[in-house]
Amino acid sequence: MNENGIEARHLDFGGRRVLVTGAAGGLGSRMARAFHAHGAEVVLADLDRERLAPLAAEIGGAERHAFDQADAASVEALARAADPVDVLLNNAGILHVGPFLEMDAEAIERLIATNLTGPVLLARAVARGMVGRGSGVIVNTASQIAFTGGPERAIYGTAKAGLVQFTRAAAAELGPHGVRVAALAPGRTPTPLTEAALADPDYLAESLARIPAGRLGDAGEMARLALFLASPLADYVVGETLIADGGYILA
Repeated sequence: MNENGIEARHLDFGGRRVLVTGAAGGLGSRMARAFHAHGAEVVLADLDRERLAPLAAEIGGAERHAFDQADAASVEALARAADPVDVLLNNAGILHVGPFLEMDAEAIERLIATNLTGPVLLARAVARGMVGRGSGVIVNTASQIAFTGGPERAIYGTAKAGLVQFTRAAAAELGPHGVRVAALAPGRTPTPLTEAALADPDYLAESLARIPAGRLGDAGEMARLALFLASPLADYVVGETLIADGGYILA
């Protein structure tokens, strides 16, 4: 293979420890399977440890941890338990659909804590070890909504937009220490998190009408993009957010 070709080693995660948060969900579970298939030692984390049991068994008895991303102490405990982490797939999140005028302060705070503050705290905790070793990759899961807004998703979109900005700033700060940070922003993709919204025929029709690709996303292809972003193939992708939405934001 010449210097311009892709070799198997570029997607070989053998000997690398990969922490996947939100691993019981649609995107997280597909990410875990993809990295396991490429040799990684996968560590699973989600709010409910027991929900991870079938996936852990499927991929060879993977290590699994319960944590609450909205709780700072729980985030720190996960980072200690999972250490050392070579790749962090900072994927856990929650979705709320509804007018923000009708949300109480507690709901708003939990949405921001889970989708922005928690990922930032976990990235900070994991990055300490990465900086000490002089290497590591963090891939944050953002959202197409961070770039488009949208009614009834104001707080979710705000949190994800903050995660996009954090990706840029953290990449600039950590890059000189050998730690690369990037993000993936999936478009409208069927998962347990989005199934209620996509079950609305009007919402689904509006989505498809705006997507030049003519279809919804697929969790498997999002997992493959995460694999790419974490691999040496993306070594020069620093601080960027890869928007994978079939062209939705072009409309």
